[in-house]
Amino acid sequence: MAGLIKREDIDEVRQRTDIKEVVDGYVTLKGAGLGTYKGLCPFHDERSPSFTVRPQVGRYHCFGCGEDGDVIAFVQKQDHTSFHEAVEKLAARIGYELRYEDGGTGPNREEVGKRQRLLD
Repeated sequence: MAGLIKREDIDEVRQRTDIKEVVDGYVTLKGAGLGTYKGLCPFHDERSPSFTVRPQVGRYHCFGCGEDGDVIAFVQKQDHTSFHEAVEKLAARIGYELRYEDGGTGPNREEVGKRQRLLD
């Protein structure tokens, strides 16, 4: 594993990644007005939707269990990965090449793809 991912790259991945699109891969979301989407929370068992996604601010929140975060936190929690792995996965998804504090560029897309297939 390479060193720490540059802060600017983390911010760039967070900004470029559509949280609704990512969450929609795990949760069926429906419009709830004013750019907000609702669905059943993937983090606890529920029957009525209390999980919301607000793409305009890049956040999710569950009013049932209190889970809250951005797209990176969602991938970490949902896929049981580290922060570092979640950022790498999202960067690969959007085709963004990460830079690391040690000057490296990190794993290539093929390596990230292999890791993802193992997790699936």
